[in-house]
Amino acid sequence: MTLTDVSIIGKKILVGIVITLVPFIIIFGGLWLTQKLLTGKHKEPQQISKPN
Repeated sequence: MTLTDVSIIGKKILVGIVITLVPFIIIFGGLWLTQKLLTGKHKEPQQISKPN
């Protein structure tokens, strides 16, 4: 194997890793963003009533 062959194999491995990770990043990023948008920061604090 020459240096060119090793370089091509390395590039193919890197491209495969990127192609595998991109959909996961999109899916989990979308789920995270959806969770952040749905939970929001508009929650009012709950009052704890003490028994008399």
